[in-house]
Amino acid sequence: MKPEVKLFLVAGLGYVGFKAYQIYQAVTSLRWAPTGIKFTWIKARFTLGGTLFVDIINSTAQTITVDGISGGVYTADGTMIGDYKLGRTELKPGSNNVRISWGGRSTITLVGLVNNMVKGIWPVLTFKTIINYKGIPIPNSYKINTKDLKPSFA
Repeated sequence: MKPEVKLFLVAGLGYVGFKAYQIYQAVTSLRWAPTGIKFTWIKARFTLGGTLFVDIINSTAQTITVDGISGGVYTADGTMIGDYKLGRTELKPGSNNVRISWGGRSTITLVGLVNNMVKGIWPVLTFKTIINYKGIPIPNSYKINTKDLKPSFA
């Protein structure tokens, strides 16, 4: 192989690697600021679900269009209580208000959570999230004390 061809291939791979790193940096620089949470009883599934209201802050100067956001909702002891999935989402520079609706999975755990919420003991939930951007899954985790969000129960 000619040295010019090798140099061109190495430069091309370097450029692709640099662009992939820029994408990773842009997506991991997103910040989540929860603004509220609403718990809902889902009669059809006989389980608890909810909606998390969150501002996703894009600190870059460009719009980031993610292919999807998915993940699970976990209690403080690591028990998965629900999951969620958002489709294609456009995140403009600045603050973007997003609603993440999740459905319950573990009825036994949810009964304990509802019992505690009735007593005024609000759970600390962890949202383990995977943001898919141009085919690259980028994991992240957000811990949320629901008491700080003035939760409602419908």
